[in-house]
Amino acid sequence: MIRLRARTIRNSFVGIAVFISIFIWASCAHKAAPLSKDRLNPKLQKVSALNNRQIQFTFSEILDTLNLKPEYFSILSEEETLKIMTLYPSLSASEIIAITEIQFDKVYEVSGYVFDTAQNKGNFKESFIGSSKPDTITPWIVNYSKGANHKEFSLIFSEAMDTTFLTFFILPKNDLKPEWQNLRACHLIPEIPDDSLSYDTTYYLYIDKGARDINGNTIDIFITSITPDTIYKPIILKGTAHVNDTLIKTGLAVLKRKYPIGITLVDHGDFSFEVRDSLFYTIEVISGKYSGSAEVSVDRVNNIILKLEEKDIDSLIN
Repeated sequence: MIRLRARTIRNSFVGIAVFISIFIWASCAHKAAPLSKDRLNPKLQKVSALNNRQIQFTFSEILDTLNLKPEYFSILSEEETLKIMTLYPSLSASEIIAITEIQFDKVYEVSGYVFDTAQNKGNFKESFIGSSKPDTITPWIVNYSKGANHKEFSLIFSEAMDTTFLTFFILPKNDLKPEWQNLRACHLIPEIPDDSLSYDTTYYLYIDKGARDINGNTIDIFITSITPDTIYKPIILKGTAHVNDTLIKTGLAVLKRKYPIGITLVDHGDFSFEVRDSLFYTIEVISGKYSGSAEVSVDRVNNIILKLEEKDIDSLIN
């Protein structure tokens, strides 16, 4: 009996040991391999002058663009040092644009260093041919605030801008001023606290040739609207604009109620506004030498007939 009990205990211990061994093996088998750290240094693959103020650098991987400074780069010719004003990512964080002083059609040597997102440092040295060709490309706004829950207008342009020049209109009228974060990013902030945007109002920003890049190229017409309201549920007011029986191709429509409160583009005769009620508004439309106005609401079919009467947009929104 004693011998049988000892054998039973021994078999139990063996079973437990086997179970523990299988459990440990299974755990190790399913354990993921440790992640390998990125130890590769970023390399400069290509450098080329886009025009007399812009140079594009293409690197082998995404860079830490927050740790990207002009003093990390040096551009030299036999006669001069070419100053870099700013650096920023282009289509991706592996393509970097440098804004420089005026270049010429001659050989430059660029050297310096950058960091990737793992903080690996990449040194580089390369030659390229500068360009005397001026920049003629129209800049545009690549990112901007729009819709509800916005207390200020923020704009990011496609390239370095002339920060001394920015003219715009706010509807309903409100005194805002530009505050540039860098050569591409700008916020429109109140002149004084009393000019802060009201919670129950939708504000429109209208820019027409009122912003230009460092080479003097101006942007096309730009319109956006925001409201600080966090539970904004707008009603859509739609309409069409005609000259005789023909829809106009392009134009501007201004929404009014005692004074101008909104503006939008007319595209192939159609326009729309986001409004907060179904009461009556007045809309004025201009297109070239033609203009017209009508009383409108969300509950009716809104057709505005334009006549040969030229009006200036400034006269409609001021």
